Amino acid sequence: MTELRHLQLVILDIMKDIDKLCRANNIEYYLLGGSAIGAIRHKGFIPWDDDLDIIMNNENYNKFLSVCKTELDNSKYFLQEGLKDWSMYFSKIRLKGTRLVEEVNYTDNPDMQGIYVDVFKMDNVSSNKMTARWQYFCAKVFLCYQLSVRGDDKNAFGIKKRLMVLLSFPLRIKPLRDWFKRQVEKYNGKDTEYYGFFYGRTKYRTAIVKKELFGKPLRVPFEDTELCVAEHYHEYLTQVFGDYMTPPPIEQQIGLHLVSIDFGSY
Repeated sequence: MTELRHLQLVILDIMKDIDKLCRANNIEYYLLGGSAIGAIRHKGFIPWDDDLDIIMNNENYNKFLSVCKTELDNSKYFLQEGLKDWSMYFSKIRLKGTRLVEEVNYTDNPDMQGIYVDVFKMDNVSSNKMTARWQYFCAKVFLCYQLSVRGDDKNAFGIKKRLMVLLSFPLRIKPLRDWFKRQVEKYNGKDTEYYGFFYGRTKYRTAIVKKELFGKPLRVPFEDTELCVAEHYHEYLTQVFGDYMTPPPIEQQIGLHLVSIDFGSY
């Protein structure tokens, strides 16, 4: 077994526990991005993928965090909560007793270095295009501030992102930071037509998706189990990735995260 395949199987075991927790508490989630492509195109992981991402709407995300604090096995897992345990606005379920070294190592806390599953959130987005673009802009400024706090290598960014990271420094003032966050989240709890996924590698066209494309989570085969994808996954994946059923060129078939790994007893 290769190191990458070993990693995938450990991640899968983490995800099975997350899935069980979500089903027991009526929490809806969807596989996100490449993880969803893997489910549909490969019936599991994309062969070269080294992580797994899920996403929830704001209501389910907050419920998930609350449930994890009381029901997650804290002898086995560490909930790395976004904006509390680190600067980024998404969370991770990390496996204790393991260590995954990435290009950006932002902490010496061993519980925050374990193999993980990423848990992202979606916010409600206005149907007004001007307002939606404002939400998107505020989210990207907020994201650039998070990246600056996390300590990413700014030389790895493009010119536009480097400029936004520099311009985000006023958000070090908490009231201003909170104001930007409120602009992004002002429609949560309201009846809107769209979701926005703002805290990943997204452009405006791919960040905002009609809620009806996600619909009710659809369970599909994934390795030796079943996990949830968007109800209308073809339309969702086509909007975000185009021809998602055709693998990329061989030179692009690489993982994004892994530098080195210690599996501990796993």
